[in-house]
Amino acid sequence: MVDIATFAYLPLISLIFGAFAGFVAGRWIGTRGLLWLIGLTSVLALVLIVLLTGVGTGEEEQAFGPFVWLTGAVLPFLFAVIMGGVGGRSMAGRANT
Repeated sequence: MVDIATFAYLPLISLIFGAFAGFVAGRWIGTRGLLWLIGLTSVLALVLIVLLTGVGTGEEEQAFGPFVWLTGAVLPFLFAVIMGGVGGRSMAGRANT
């Protein structure tokens, strides 16, 4: 079984990796790469949401895994990618002037 520290550090780790990935994509890869990263992360979030909607009455234990991954990893990663991408694009804009 997974201990509670995993659930506590999962959003923090996702935020750090997301901010780094968004900054790298925004700064050096470009807008197209940043939009691909945001799009793929959104598709993963949509898949987890569809899995959550498929949980029936009396099967609430099956919703625990997708819910933890959605709220603890994918959504913080998506938020951080967007914020890191904005920072990366602004740094790329300043470097070109």
